[in-house]
Amino acid sequence: MARSKEFDEECALAAAMDVFWRKGYENTSLEALMREMGIARQSLYDTFGDKRALYLKAMAFYRERTNSSLRQSLSSAPTVKEGFTKVLLRLVAESREQHARGCLLLSANMERAVDDEEIARFLEENQAEVESIFVDALRRGQQGGELGGETDTGALAKFFVASIQGMRAMARLKSDRRALRQVARIALAVSSSHRGACTNAESTAVRLVCSQGARRSFQSGFPRPTPLRFCVQIPESFSHTSRLF
Repeated sequence: MARSKEFDEECALAAAMDVFWRKGYENTSLEALMREMGIARQSLYDTFGDKRALYLKAMAFYRERTNSSLRQSLSSAPTVKEGFTKVLLRLVAESREQHARGCLLLSANMERAVDDEEIARFLEENQAEVESIFVDALRRGQQGGELGGETDTGALAKFFVASIQGMRAMARLKSDRRALRQVARIALAVSSSHRGACTNAESTAVRLVCSQGARRSFQSGFPRPTPLRFCVQIPESFSHTSRLF
Protein backbone atom coordinates (compact mmCIF):
# COMPACT_ATOMS: atom_id res chain seq x y z
CA MET A 1 0.00 0.00 0.00
CA ALA A 2 1.41 3.39 -0.97
CA ARG A 3 2.40 5.61 1.92
CA SER A 4 0.45 8.87 2.10
CA LYS A 5 2.33 12.17 1.91
CA GLU A 6 3.14 13.72 5.27
CA PHE A 7 3.06 17.28 3.95
CA ASP A 8 0.64 19.61 2.19
CA GLU A 9 1.73 19.69 -1.45
CA GLU A 10 0.20 23.10 -2.16
CA CYS A 11 1.77 24.69 0.92
CA ALA A 12 5.13 23.22 -0.04
CA LEU A 13 4.79 24.57 -3.59
CA ALA A 14 3.83 28.01 -2.25
CA ALA A 15 6.95 27.96 -0.07
CA ALA A 16 9.12 27.04 -3.06
CA MET A 17 7.53 29.82 -5.09
CA ASP A 18 8.42 32.29 -2.36
CA VAL A 19 12.06 31.16 -2.28
CA PHE A 20 12.45 31.45 -6.07
CA TRP A 21 10.68 34.82 -5.94
CA ARG A 22 13.11 36.20 -3.36
CA LYS A 23 16.34 34.66 -4.61
CA GLY A 24 15.88 33.86 -8.29
CA TYR A 25 16.53 30.48 -9.85
CA GLU A 26 20.32 30.50 -9.92
CA ASN A 27 20.71 31.70 -6.32
CA THR A 28 18.26 29.17 -4.90
CA SER A 29 19.83 26.02 -3.50
CA LEU A 30 18.13 22.69 -2.93
CA GLU A 31 18.98 23.05 0.75
CA ALA A 32 17.10 26.34 0.95
CA LEU A 33 14.14 24.82 -0.85
CA MET A 34 13.99 21.78 1.41
CA ARG A 35 14.28 23.96 4.50
CA GLU A 36 11.52 26.36 3.47
CA MET A 37 9.26 23.63 2.11
CA GLY A 38 9.79 21.47 5.17
CA ILE A 39 10.42 18.29 3.20
CA ALA A 40 13.32 15.93 2.58
CA ARG A 41 15.24 15.65 -0.68
CA GLN A 42 13.59 12.38 -1.73
CA SER A 43 10.10 13.77 -1.09
CA LEU A 44 10.97 16.82 -3.19
CA TYR A 45 12.13 14.70 -6.12
CA ASP A 46 9.25 12.22 -5.83
CA THR A 47 6.60 14.94 -5.76
CA PHE A 48 7.97 17.81 -7.84
CA GLY A 49 10.93 16.47 -9.81
CA ASP A 50 14.31 18.21 -9.97
CA LYS A 51 14.99 21.87 -9.23
CA ARG A 52 14.06 23.06 -12.72
CA ALA A 53 10.81 21.08 -12.74
CA LEU A 54 9.96 22.58 -9.35
CA TYR A 55 10.77 26.05 -10.69
CA LEU A 56 8.34 25.61 -13.58
CA LYS A 57 5.65 24.33 -11.23
CA ALA A 58 6.24 27.28 -8.90
CA MET A 59 5.91 29.73 -11.78
CA ALA A 60 2.69 28.04 -12.92
CA PHE A 61 1.36 28.28 -9.36
CA TYR A 62 2.26 31.98 -9.28
CA ARG A 63 0.63 32.58 -12.68
CA GLU A 64 -2.60 30.90 -11.62
CA ARG A 65 -2.84 32.96 -8.44
CA THR A 66 -1.94 36.34 -9.93
CA ASN A 67 -4.04 35.99 -13.08
CA SER A 68 -7.02 34.79 -11.07
CA SER A 69 -6.70 37.86 -8.83
CA LEU A 70 -6.35 40.11 -11.88
CA ARG A 71 -9.43 38.65 -13.53
CA GLN A 72 -11.44 39.04 -10.33
CA SER A 73 -10.35 42.67 -9.85
CA LEU A 74 -11.49 43.63 -13.34
CA SER A 75 -14.73 41.63 -13.38
CA SER A 76 -15.90 42.79 -9.94
CA ALA A 77 -15.45 46.53 -10.56
CA PRO A 78 -18.58 48.57 -11.38
CA THR A 79 -16.89 49.89 -14.54
CA VAL A 80 -13.91 48.82 -16.60
CA LYS A 81 -12.23 52.15 -15.87
CA GLU A 82 -12.53 51.54 -12.13
CA GLY A 83 -11.20 48.02 -12.60
CA PHE A 84 -8.00 49.19 -14.29
CA THR A 85 -7.69 51.98 -11.72
CA LYS A 86 -7.85 49.36 -8.96
CA VAL A 87 -5.19 47.20 -10.65
CA LEU A 88 -2.75 50.10 -11.15
CA LEU A 89 -3.25 51.69 -7.73
CA ARG A 90 -2.83 48.35 -6.00
CA LEU A 91 0.62 48.14 -7.56
CA VAL A 92 1.40 51.71 -6.47
CA ALA A 93 0.28 50.99 -2.89
CA GLU A 94 2.55 47.98 -2.37
CA SER A 95 5.21 48.17 0.33
CA ARG A 96 8.89 48.82 -0.38
CA GLU A 97 9.56 45.13 0.22
CA GLN A 98 6.91 44.14 -2.33
CA HIS A 99 8.25 46.63 -4.85
CA ALA A 100 11.79 45.30 -4.34
CA ARG A 101 10.65 41.71 -4.88
CA GLY A 102 8.74 42.64 -8.02
CA CYS A 103 7.08 40.07 -10.24
CA LEU A 104 8.34 36.49 -10.28
CA LEU A 105 7.67 36.05 -14.00
CA LEU A 106 9.31 39.32 -15.02
CA SER A 107 12.35 38.32 -12.97
CA ALA A 108 12.33 34.92 -14.66
CA ASN A 109 12.36 36.61 -18.06
CA MET A 110 15.35 38.75 -17.10
CA GLU A 111 17.21 35.77 -15.60
CA ARG A 112 16.60 33.14 -18.27
CA ALA A 113 19.18 32.24 -20.89
CA VAL A 114 18.37 33.68 -24.31
CA ASP A 115 18.11 30.17 -25.77
CA ASP A 116 15.86 28.78 -23.01
CA GLU A 117 12.86 28.13 -25.22
CA GLU A 118 10.85 26.29 -22.56
CA ILE A 119 10.73 29.22 -20.15
CA ALA A 120 10.32 31.71 -23.01
CA ARG A 121 7.29 29.76 -24.23
CA PHE A 122 5.83 29.66 -20.72
CA LEU A 123 6.24 33.43 -20.35
CA GLU A 124 4.77 34.09 -23.80
CA GLU A 125 1.73 32.01 -22.87
CA ASN A 126 1.35 33.96 -19.65
CA GLN A 127 1.53 37.29 -21.47
CA ALA A 128 -1.09 36.08 -23.93
CA GLU A 129 -3.32 35.08 -21.03
CA VAL A 130 -2.96 38.49 -19.35
CA GLU A 131 -3.70 40.26 -22.63
CA SER A 132 -6.78 38.08 -23.03
CA ILE A 133 -7.99 39.07 -19.55
CA PHE A 134 -7.54 42.73 -20.47
CA VAL A 135 -9.22 42.33 -23.86
CA ASP A 136 -12.25 40.71 -22.21
CA ALA A 137 -12.53 43.64 -19.79
CA LEU A 138 -12.09 46.24 -22.53
CA ARG A 139 -14.73 44.60 -24.70
CA ARG A 140 -17.13 44.79 -21.77
CA GLY A 141 -16.27 48.47 -21.70
CA GLN A 142 -17.17 48.76 -25.37
CA GLN A 143 -20.49 47.01 -24.81
CA GLY A 144 -21.25 49.33 -21.90
CA GLY A 145 -20.35 52.46 -23.83
CA GLU A 146 -17.17 53.25 -21.88
CA LEU A 147 -15.02 52.74 -24.96
CA GLY A 148 -15.72 53.62 -28.55
CA GLY A 149 -16.59 50.79 -30.90
CA GLU A 150 -13.55 51.65 -33.04
CA THR A 151 -11.13 51.04 -30.16
CA ASP A 152 -8.49 48.40 -30.89
CA THR A 153 -8.90 46.41 -27.66
CA GLY A 154 -5.98 44.13 -28.49
CA ALA A 155 -3.58 47.05 -28.88
CA LEU A 156 -4.92 48.74 -25.74
CA ALA A 157 -4.51 45.48 -23.79
CA LYS A 158 -0.87 45.29 -24.91
CA PHE A 159 -0.42 48.90 -23.82
CA PHE A 160 -1.64 48.07 -20.31
CA VAL A 161 0.62 45.01 -20.14
CA ALA A 162 3.63 47.14 -21.13
CA SER A 163 2.63 49.87 -18.66
CA ILE A 164 2.36 47.44 -15.75
CA GLN A 165 5.62 45.72 -16.65
CA GLY A 166 7.33 49.10 -16.82
CA MET A 167 5.89 50.14 -13.46
CA ARG A 168 7.10 46.87 -11.97
CA ALA A 169 10.62 47.50 -13.29
CA MET A 170 10.58 51.08 -11.94
CA ALA A 171 9.31 49.98 -8.53
CA ARG A 172 11.91 47.25 -8.19
CA LEU A 173 14.72 49.69 -8.88
CA LYS A 174 13.28 52.39 -6.61
CA SER A 175 10.08 52.35 -4.60
CA ASP A 176 8.75 55.79 -5.54
CA ARG A 177 4.98 55.93 -5.23
CA ARG A 178 4.77 59.44 -6.60
CA ALA A 179 6.53 58.43 -9.83
CA LEU A 180 4.40 55.30 -10.11
CA ARG A 181 1.22 57.33 -9.67
CA GLN A 182 2.32 59.61 -12.50
CA VAL A 183 2.71 56.64 -14.84
CA ALA A 184 -0.63 55.22 -13.70
CA ARG A 185 -2.36 58.54 -14.39
CA ILE A 186 -1.02 58.66 -17.93
CA ALA A 187 -2.01 55.03 -18.58
CA LEU A 188 -5.55 55.71 -17.39
CA ALA A 189 -5.66 58.94 -19.37
CA VAL A 190 -4.72 57.15 -22.57
CA SER A 191 -7.44 54.56 -22.00
CA SER A 192 -9.96 57.34 -21.36
CA SER A 193 -9.03 58.93 -24.68
CA HIS A 194 -10.74 56.01 -26.41
CA ARG A 195 -14.15 56.98 -25.10
CA GLY A 196 -14.90 59.07 -28.17
CA ALA A 197 -15.75 62.76 -28.20
CA CYS A 198 -14.82 64.71 -25.06
CA THR A 199 -15.80 68.19 -24.01
CA ASN A 200 -13.51 70.83 -22.53
CA ALA A 201 -15.61 70.78 -19.39
CA GLU A 202 -14.94 67.13 -18.66
CA SER A 203 -11.41 66.61 -19.96
CA THR A 204 -7.88 67.91 -20.14
CA ALA A 205 -6.18 68.09 -23.51
CA VAL A 206 -2.82 66.35 -23.72
CA ARG A 207 -0.66 67.23 -26.69
CA LEU A 208 2.23 65.07 -27.76
CA VAL A 209 4.61 67.52 -29.42
CA CYS A 210 7.24 66.62 -32.00
CA SER A 211 10.71 65.95 -30.66
CA GLN A 212 13.68 68.01 -31.73
CA GLY A 213 14.72 65.09 -33.89
CA ALA A 214 11.34 65.07 -35.63
CA ARG A 215 11.57 68.82 -36.26
CA ARG A 216 15.04 68.38 -37.73
CA SER A 217 13.65 65.66 -40.01
CA PHE A 218 10.99 68.07 -41.20
CA GLN A 219 13.61 70.72 -41.85
CA SER A 220 15.52 68.15 -43.88
CA GLY A 221 12.56 67.64 -46.17
CA PHE A 222 10.57 64.86 -44.46
CA PRO A 223 6.84 65.38 -43.89
CA ARG A 224 6.10 66.85 -40.49
CA PRO A 225 4.18 64.43 -38.25
CA THR A 226 0.78 65.63 -37.05
CA PRO A 227 0.78 66.19 -33.26
CA LEU A 228 -1.55 63.78 -31.48
CA ARG A 229 -4.31 65.08 -29.25
CA PHE A 230 -5.91 62.95 -26.59
CA CYS A 231 -9.10 63.71 -24.69
CA VAL A 232 -8.24 62.83 -21.12
CA GLN A 233 -10.54 62.30 -18.19
CA ILE A 234 -8.95 61.15 -14.94
CA PRO A 235 -11.45 58.92 -13.11
CA GLU A 236 -12.85 60.42 -9.90
CA SER A 237 -12.02 57.22 -8.04
CA PHE A 238 -8.38 57.59 -9.09
CA SER A 239 -8.19 61.20 -7.90
CA HIS A 240 -9.75 60.23 -4.58
CA THR A 241 -7.62 57.16 -3.99
CA SER A 242 -4.36 58.88 -4.93
CA ARG A 243 -4.72 61.13 -1.89
CA LEU A 244 -4.20 58.08 0.32
CA PHE A 245 -0.51 57.82 -0.61
